[in-house]
Amino acid sequence: MRVIVGGVGYRNLRDHSVGVAVTDHLEWRDWPAHVVVEDLSYGPIAVVQRFEDEAPDRRFDRAVFVAAVARGDGRPPGAVSAYRWDGVLPSPEKIQGSVCEAVTGVIALDNTLIVGRHFGALPEDVVVVEVEPFEHEAGETFSAAVQRRFEPLCELVTQLALDPAAVRRLPVAPLGGGFRPGAEAR
Repeated sequence: MRVIVGGVGYRNLRDHSVGVAVTDHLEWRDWPAHVVVEDLSYGPIAVVQRFEDEAPDRRFDRAVFVAAVARGDGRPPGAVSAYRWDGVLPSPEKIQGSVCEAVTGVIALDNTLIVGRHFGALPEDVVVVEVEPFEHEAGETFSAAVQRRFEPLCELVTQLALDPAAVRRLPVAPLGGGFRPGAEAR
């Protein structure tokens, strides 16, 4: 089973850089040949092209995406939510909006997933690891809340890349993970 771990986000944007920082940190580990770790922050259309560039017999069977996403749903800063994306696409209007944002350079987890699924580039098995950001400003450091979670986050992403049983234990959920205020996030 080929697995790609992809960080999504902007560099030098404090907490919103956590996905890229995770892949930067993990790419230097000694990974088995079936695992690829890569910064996928070059825009949704380019991600589609990246996935389509794989030979048919070398396509990825699982993608693990990691990014900061401010959902505004009550998650505390630094909260980590992991789930298997159900792959359900939004309305055609929302898909069109995501494609428009993608071609204008917007780099965001939801756009990457929506555009990737719409064009059939993503594997069926997509794992999403979201971090609730606190700081949204230029800079290279994380907020204290995200910094405390960084090493455990890297370990979680590593486990999800290597352990199919850990992936099976995750809930299947829509984009955003279906978090409800009062529910516990990791």
